[in-house]
Amino acid sequence: LQGVHLLRQWAGITDMTPDYSPIMGASPLANLWLDCGWGTWGFKATPVAGKRMAQTIAEGRVPDILKPFALERFETFRLLNEMGATAASH
Repeated sequence: LQGVHLLRQWAGITDMTPDYSPIMGASPLANLWLDCGWGTWGFKATPVAGKRMAQTIAEGRVPDILKPFALERFETFRLLNEMGATAASH
């Protein structure tokens, strides 16, 4: 490695949930909607997530497709993907 030169480096923080899946939908606070925890996958999912969250806010209810991503899944231990249990990451 004596001749190796570092061209660039990057460091940062990404918001990850224990099950590596986003939180989308209602929060415990009235009129506060959540769309977070995407980690490094969020950029790719932004178009469809934005469309679904706009629908959610406009209608004032969480559509069925987003219900598995509810914040409450951490209270009821209904995690998605279960990658957190194996310490696997993307």
